[in-house]
Amino acid sequence: MKKRILFIALAVVLALSVGIIGCNGQQEEEEEEEEEPRTTIDLSFLTFWPSGDFQAGIGHQAYMDTIAARVLAETDDYEIEWTPYYAGTVAGAEIYSVVRDGAYDIGNTGTGYSPGVFPLCEMMNYCGPLQRTNAYTMSLTKQALIDWSSDLQAEFTDQDLHLNFVWSVGPGYLLMTEGNEIRTLDDFAGKVIRVATPGSIAAIEALGAETIRTSMDESKEKFEAGLIQGILCPTDTPKGFGLAEYITHMTFCPFPYDFVFMQIMNPDTYNGLPAEVRDIFDEVDEAWPAYYGQLRTWGEYDGLEYCRDNVEGWTEFWLPTEDPDEYADWVATLEPVIDAYLGGDATKIAVWEKFLELDEYYATTPPYSTWTHSWPTEPPVPSF
Repeated sequence: MKKRILFIALAVVLALSVGIIGCNGQQEEEEEEEEEPRTTIDLSFLTFWPSGDFQAGIGHQAYMDTIAARVLAETDDYEIEWTPYYAGTVAGAEIYSVVRDGAYDIGNTGTGYSPGVFPLCEMMNYCGPLQRTNAYTMSLTKQALIDWSSDLQAEFTDQDLHLNFVWSVGPGYLLMTEGNEIRTLDDFAGKVIRVATPGSIAAIEALGAETIRTSMDESKEKFEAGLIQGILCPTDTPKGFGLAEYITHMTFCPFPYDFVFMQIMNPDTYNGLPAEVRDIFDEVDEAWPAYYGQLRTWGEYDGLEYCRDNVEGWTEFWLPTEDPDEYADWVATLEPVIDAYLGGDATKIAVWEKFLELDEYYATTPPYSTWTHSWPTEPPVPSF
């Protein structure tokens, strides 16, 4: 009897031992199958737009979300954590330098906010006989010009910057305070108008007004101080930058105005990304000029409708169609401006001629020329 009990006890112990060993082995296998924690890549994103403006709240956010989602889905080891910084953090004119110096990883600004730093890129901010259909075709044109010109590309590498991409505003408008409407060349006399670039300074002064140059994020204080009676810019700014409380009149005048935006990256940050993450950035960057151009076209229509609905006494003057003879006088007055900028320089002339060629192509060739904005429905979404 005692032997039988001892045998049963040994059998139970053996069974338990096998079970424990089996459980331990299974646990070890499960632990081996658990994913290793991902490496978090922390990136800062700097822009001069307010967080509530569509360019930042919709466009910049879509960029950050797209990058983060793709890195999470397409890599096994990495994830992106963004920290955005909006208007008021760094002036638009200084963004390129703080990104270059490594204070921020990515920045959004305009080449024209820093005169003399990107002198050949200034060409894309000058008046001239361009179609200027909308921000979409204009963005495609400017990115294609950058891709074509090694001289333009060199302006970014010379500043020790990685250029992600460029994009564009749509056509230009004069947005004026009450009693300062501009409908003829004579109306420019005695007016002070905010402009952003050397090209805009040359255009507005040729038309007969004085200018104050400042970036868009600093324009509101100029209205508040009574230093300006108007601004040359696209139609999203009254809503996005709080200018609607000052302006009451709009004159559509596409010939004098243009502006190119850029997204830039600190080269050490870019080169330090893992190869598979860097490839994702490159793919998204390639698609983004088209998306931002479509988004800006939508946003500029939204801004115009905002003024129509919210600005008391709002008036509009569509100069090219309402007074084509007067507009022809404006164009003739401005023709010497681009000639003075080109100054017979062979490189500038070659890039300018390519600029006109690309503008003509995207403005007249489907599907670019036939694309229409989605306003007032939801804004466009990124597509690849």
